[in-house]
Amino acid sequence: MNNFAVLHTQRIECFEELEKTITGVQRDIVQLGRGKMRGRLSHGTIAGLPIDIAAFNRGLRSRGLVRKDRITIGILTSSTERVTCGSHELSPGDLLIGQPGEELDNRHYGGGSVLIISLTPSDIEAMFGSEGRPADPAFWWGHQFNGTEETVRWVIPRLKELAARLANNLVLTAQAAEFWKRAIIETVTASAVAGAPSDRGGPLPSALKTVREIENYLDTQGDGPIHISQICKELRLSRRTLHRAVHEALGLGPISFLRHRRLCSIHATLRTHPQNTATIADLALQNGFLNLGRFSQYYYQLFGEYPSDTRLQANETASSRNLELFPLRWNRNAASVSPKAIRPVR
Repeated sequence: MNNFAVLHTQRIECFEELEKTITGVQRDIVQLGRGKMRGRLSHGTIAGLPIDIAAFNRGLRSRGLVRKDRITIGILTSSTERVTCGSHELSPGDLLIGQPGEELDNRHYGGGSVLIISLTPSDIEAMFGSEGRPADPAFWWGHQFNGTEETVRWVIPRLKELAARLANNLVLTAQAAEFWKRAIIETVTASAVAGAPSDRGGPLPSALKTVREIENYLDTQGDGPIHISQICKELRLSRRTLHRAVHEALGLGPISFLRHRRLCSIHATLRTHPQNTATIADLALQNGFLNLGRFSQYYYQLFGEYPSDTRLQANETASSRNLELFPLRWNRNAASVSPKAIRPVR
């Protein structure tokens, strides 16, 4: 019997791993909540329907495009604090829907979890062909739909149960997989089919536009620190206007936001290039931190570990991978271990 349903789950221990929240899509993540990032990330399919699930324990900023070939529908399944997406406030049970290739930005002020499905136009036609407006792909584009008390009490637990079953090596026939695919779509979209788009307000669109322009400018400048005066000059904004926009959209000032971005850049360098010969002090200086002690404190407050811990863990991970590729052969007859007794298997 073919396996028409699969879901793989991995633990996450740093914010970078959330960049692949949606399969096939790269998102930019900046950790903003202080402490060690922990959580889980799941990717799977059922009868061809992509399912992505993410759970995390710290606040963050997420920005990027959704899938270009599908309509992306996400449901906020839990949150410990405020959540905004674009100019909308989200509560558990709410849906946010992006049209193919649309850019979405989210701000989680605390931990939370999301479940995301990605539908093709043919999926929508097959599922909602007799439902009137929901059968039109344009109905779904760029809308947020409010969840209800029923969504929180019944829909979300049912989705979690279905996901748990998928992760438990569930073997289905093609017909059964198609049934459960439709059940998942129906469960996720129940509030959208039954209700109307939400008008719940969040950050002003102008504030969000300013933050996006800041991020676009920073992305063009490559690695290294950018002073706030450079941003003000480039975007022709006063510092007061800049501060008001960033605080409105993200809940913190521009200096703190820029510091978090620089800390995330250093974290990514230490994690992905542990053999980099630059000292931590050099990395700090190149990213705008002069006082090493203060930098280390900022780093620890944000990530729950010191820079040296990140580099050490990355080196240990790289070493364990090398051992898997080149296992050691043990000479059990030798009284002691010599260089010839341990050698790579060829």
